[in-house]
Amino acid sequence: MTERDQFDLHHGSRMNMRLNAVTRTAVCALGVILQIALTFLITWRLRQHAAYLYTAFELLGIVAAILMVSQEKNASYKMAWVLFVLLMPVFGLILYLMWGHSFEHPRRDRPMRQAFQAGYAQLSQDEEALNRFIGKHPYRLRTARLLMHYNFPLYDQTGSEYFPVGEVQFERMKQDLRQARKFIFMEYFIIGENRVWAEIHEILRERAAHGVEVRVLYDDAGSLFTLKDGFIQRLTAEGIQCQVFGPVQRYVANLYLNYRNHQKICVIDGDVAYTGGTNLDDEYANLYPKHGHWKDTAVRLSGLGVWSLTVFFLQMWDSTREKVTGDYALYRPTRPARSDGFVQPLSDGPANNPGNPGQALYNQMIHDAGRYIYMTTPYLVIDDTMVDALCRAAESGVDVRIVTPGQYDHWYVYPVTRSYYGQLIRSGVRIYEYTPGFIHAKMVVSDDDQALVGTFNMDYRSFYLHFEDAVWFCGGSMVDKVKDDVLKIFEVSHEVTLPEVNGRPLYYKAMAAVFRLFAPMM
Repeated sequence: MTERDQFDLHHGSRMNMRLNAVTRTAVCALGVILQIALTFLITWRLRQHAAYLYTAFELLGIVAAILMVSQEKNASYKMAWVLFVLLMPVFGLILYLMWGHSFEHPRRDRPMRQAFQAGYAQLSQDEEALNRFIGKHPYRLRTARLLMHYNFPLYDQTGSEYFPVGEVQFERMKQDLRQARKFIFMEYFIIGENRVWAEIHEILRERAAHGVEVRVLYDDAGSLFTLKDGFIQRLTAEGIQCQVFGPVQRYVANLYLNYRNHQKICVIDGDVAYTGGTNLDDEYANLYPKHGHWKDTAVRLSGLGVWSLTVFFLQMWDSTREKVTGDYALYRPTRPARSDGFVQPLSDGPANNPGNPGQALYNQMIHDAGRYIYMTTPYLVIDDTMVDALCRAAESGVDVRIVTPGQYDHWYVYPVTRSYYGQLIRSGVRIYEYTPGFIHAKMVVSDDDQALVGTFNMDYRSFYLHFEDAVWFCGGSMVDKVKDDVLKIFEVSHEVTLPEVNGRPLYYKAMAAVFRLFAPMM
């Protein structure tokens, strides 16, 4: 086959993949549009021909707004829906009943909660490890206990490695995958059938042929435009188990496509695990310049701390099936590693609501910062509680810095991110934009003794709507490595000034204000 033939074949495959994704998206969008149109028609008919009934709906909308305010939900989310319902009583109320309620559906919610409960039952705190932690880091005990409150144990006897870019992580991951002898678990928001996946897929296929249990879990919406037809069938034929989380066509009437699996986990034999911001696609390895240089980070754990990430995977895997995993003991770590500080993996998602361990940890780290706290995030769409925490920290003398992208990937989120700059900068928070391209890394480092690396964006979607995971580090070399990398990010980023913020056009500020008002619903 000539190079031209190979190009035509690849180009045709990509076109077919995009056409399939567009078709599936169009079907879902049509379902949503029909619901909106029907709701609008009902509203118009009531207003024109049933004034008394319309008035009753207005009163019902007021009652609904009062009930919303009393619910255990994020204040920004409640405010957006209350405003929507009060401005358009019938239309807003019907949409809220369809789309705005909690993650509660008997066909989906109950099996998921059962899967999560079965997983949490496998996690327990080693008291000796906790006592060693108290002896070395007594001032971080509040943070550790906060995560233990949400069923996330603290570990030592765990090694860790840090990867400042995705391409380095993937090379290390492929080495570990080739050594797999028992099982491989891979869970990603996006899998793209390009070079990164092709190389990993070849290893998975070879390991499965040698009797290794291989499972692959991906999110349907995240991979909608990146996978070809028959992906699950092809893997199954190769002896690889494959599941899809949240098919986009399902539960359109309840907009459950809003709840996505954003976790990124790879577990090998229970003794090694990876997590971080990288998905399995070429832009995460900088194989093509999608938005300039793609800055992403990841971590590798070895030893006892891998167990929590294994459980997180099995929870999400079981949530897509009718029954839970039979014997968790088959997947436990077998080789403790030399301790490099302490680690505490965590996960989060709408099944935990009204509890939100991810946002709780972010707020805890901000409140406990004594000298500095540095944060990187691709999106900055935060509620008033976190804004206030960041401002109070800066005003009390803490060096607070946040890095956001210099190039955006979603045009409608970028103005919302920038809408927070003014208030934060006026309080002393320093804002940087990553000028080489798009920063997708999700990290926090503070006071030379704690750091966080994972999948959480600093936005409502990550804290409340998506399933996420991360690892909190205390002590050890990992904290120094994260800090050193963030300092290098500052060097190539542009620090935003208050005159820049104030000098933006009026139309831009107005657009950002409108988008920000409804940001929790985006």
